[in-house]
Amino acid sequence: MRESAGDKLYKRSQAQQKKRELDKQGIEKCHGLSILSTGPCANCGISLVVKHQFSKLRLGVRFSHPAPMKKIIASLGIIVVLVIIALGVSLIPHVLQAPAPQTSPILGGKAVSSQGERYIYNVDTQYYTIETTYPSQIPLAGAAGPKAELVMEQAIADDIAQFKSDSNLDQITPQDAQIQGLDGTRKYAFNASYTEYESTSTISYVFTIYQDTLGAHPNTFFQTFTFDRGGNQLQLADLFKSNSNYLQVLSSLAYSSVVAQLKLKGVDPDDTILETVRMGTEASPEALQFFYINEDKLHLLFPPYQVAAYAAGSFDVEIPLSQLKDILK
Repeated sequence: MRESAGDKLYKRSQAQQKKRELDKQGIEKCHGLSILSTGPCANCGISLVVKHQFSKLRLGVRFSHPAPMKKIIASLGIIVVLVIIALGVSLIPHVLQAPAPQTSPILGGKAVSSQGERYIYNVDTQYYTIETTYPSQIPLAGAAGPKAELVMEQAIADDIAQFKSDSNLDQITPQDAQIQGLDGTRKYAFNASYTEYESTSTISYVFTIYQDTLGAHPNTFFQTFTFDRGGNQLQLADLFKSNSNYLQVLSSLAYSSVVAQLKLKGVDPDDTILETVRMGTEASPEALQFFYINEDKLHLLFPPYQVAAYAAGSFDVEIPLSQLKDILK
């Protein structure tokens, strides 16, 4: 009996449906995937929408080709490893750079890095306060940095000890406090902060130190430190040739600069003021002891009272090193 066209079409449709079911079962068995839908692919005629076999969530992931899941996982693993390696390489400089100790060796200040690498040492008692900052990581190679750090910390520790001794702070009695007016509105105070300066061959630190010893007004003075790249502290004399009369040269330049600065501050120097300037800038290591080097200039510092009245403030005399080239080492 001859099949009709309708019967042929029906059998062909059933065969195609059975083939699709077999294909689907074969793919699931081969790749371990749960097929949500299929469609034509340019390579094999199948487009898969699958859910990950290891996930409890029904996450649809579309593949243009039914690649084996092992290959996909391997590719993702390689990417993760490369990311980890890249992060590790980027962290190497930080690992190799030794962090500063959490406490400083002399004062026991705490290390902070919010405003650069430094230590903070604070004391707040009933009758006095001490607030200081000093470097914890100096940009000098090897042992030079810690060597210079110890020099400065010891000097600040000595200043604090002198401050406490001069005011007899550890021996104040309630009667002393009443006589001195230590009623809680005013205390003895010591504050030290610093600024860093660099040149090609040196690094300098200027500490501005504020003291309130319950006088008519607080006082300000300086501590300055200049180091070579080996961490050795330099004195002013170390910068100049022997027998160069550098003190006389610097004294003359400082005198002229201070007089000019006084005029800029609105002071008309009379003979008394000029004599004070002359004495404060005399050619002696004591008068010219506070100095620092910033780039290509030498600076001489004079705190209040040294060269003028307290109200005139402090003075910073800037001298280009090129102006001193004949007497510099």
